[in-house]
Amino acid sequence: MDTYGGDDSRLPMSGMASYTPGMEISGGSLGQGLTIAVGSCLGLKRKSSKSFVYNLLSDGELGEGSTWEAALGAAHWRLDNLIAVVDMNNQQADGPSSQVLSSEPVDEKFRAFGWYAERVDGHDIGALVAAFDRARTHPEPKPRVIVCDTLMGKGIPFLEARDKNHFIRVDADEWDKAIAILDRETAS
Repeated sequence: MDTYGGDDSRLPMSGMASYTPGMEISGGSLGQGLTIAVGSCLGLKRKSSKSFVYNLLSDGELGEGSTWEAALGAAHWRLDNLIAVVDMNNQQADGPSSQVLSSEPVDEKFRAFGWYAERVDGHDIGALVAAFDRARTHPEPKPRVIVCDTLMGKGIPFLEARDKNHFIRVDADEWDKAIAILDRETAS
């Protein structure tokens, strides 16, 4: 994580080729992630592969038309090998997603597009594991989405309270404060 976004990082910024094993591409709210995932799923289907493709999106990315075009295509082609995860954190570069361009109710919209959709607390690991299990084993031939309600900086009050957490850098003294808070939480 220390190299995120830096030169030669295995975790590059938006739209750059990824050098992280298992991660085919990284992108931001450019709306290309789901389209690439749909193409990958179609290719796997043609090869009769049983593999799944996992696509992580954020609520800001749902403001891109190509994302919804890909969602329509995924349902049309019954891509049951696609599991999308939407991080509903209400943050994007231009401000709160709910004010820039609200996409709610996201789970209902995906269902209307022909997807299996489930909404969970993105901070509840047990709920996430169960949602992934249900998504992988869902019997209908349709794409699946897990909508995760999250709070950026969860568990660190001074980060939770920041008006804008998108693209923030955490100063060295803030890391120390955050680690101390997490250590206290773990100890109790």
